[in-house]
Amino acid sequence: MLLRNVLVASLAVCVSSPLVSAWTFSNATLAINERSGTLQTHQFSVSVPLPEIVSLPSSALARLRFTVRSDLTPDTNNKPHQAYAIIEDPVTKLESSFTADVRENGRARVDIDYKTIPTALLGPNKPLTVKIVLASFGTEAPLKVEIGQILPAYNGPAPAGPIRFGSKPEIIHIFRPDPKFVSSAISLFFSAIVVTTAVALIGSWLHIGAAPSQLPKALASSPFGHLGFFASIIAIEVAFFNYYLGSTIFKLIAQISALAPIAFLSGSRALREFQQNGMIYVWKNAACEELREPTINWIILHLYLR
Repeated sequence: MLLRNVLVASLAVCVSSPLVSAWTFSNATLAINERSGTLQTHQFSVSVPLPEIVSLPSSALARLRFTVRSDLTPDTNNKPHQAYAIIEDPVTKLESSFTADVRENGRARVDIDYKTIPTALLGPNKPLTVKIVLASFGTEAPLKVEIGQILPAYNGPAPAGPIRFGSKPEIIHIFRPDPKFVSSAISLFFSAIVVTTAVALIGSWLHIGAAPSQLPKALASSPFGHLGFFASIIAIEVAFFNYYLGSTIFKLIAQISALAPIAFLSGSRALREFQQNGMIYVWKNAACEELREPTINWIILHLYLR
């Protein structure tokens, strides 16, 4: 019975007692520095925090200097794996951390620049709690101790409250109007230009002595070349006309991709037939002479394609 009471009492003491950390620090100071020099310096320790709230101007930074020491390895390694300072809003519990630079001999330094403090932590008359955290791998318990408070300067507007879920103002989207077709007057004008050009082209062919009577012969010599070429050109024009009426660009690309090889092959055969038979004659009301020169044939092809 006595042994059981002793074990219960020992367990109660272990549960109620906090885990003591092997990490500690000494020779700790907090200095407020500006470009002109040090404004003020305060000393603190693990058990004695800063005696008052320290003001931090907007053009200054808070410099923490302390010496880290481990009770488990006081002579071999005094550099923890994790060492940083935390500034925390005691009301909202928002916090931001600043990594400490620790040397092998335990000398540590942390600089808290006003410019690096998140805006969510700033506010009028809003002191922030400063804590130091030291931790390492292994069985050593971490150290997290509050060393005091700093009061960053704040000259901006009052911070807005946090965004909450709820009804929001109505959002009205204004879309662009649907595209309109070109006016009929402009379409008729350009159509008249095309028709006039076609009539002028046919007239020029007849003027230089084109022989329409040779058309059946040309069709018999290369039906795929002439009929296929003209049919593919007409089909391409129809595809563009459908796109103008509202067809999609993807349908137009698919149709042109299918018609382009036909136009190329049939056009090549039509050109070959021209070079062999020479259906266009340049002497009007006189004996016709076939044109077989390469330069003239290219002019004929150009007129033919137009």
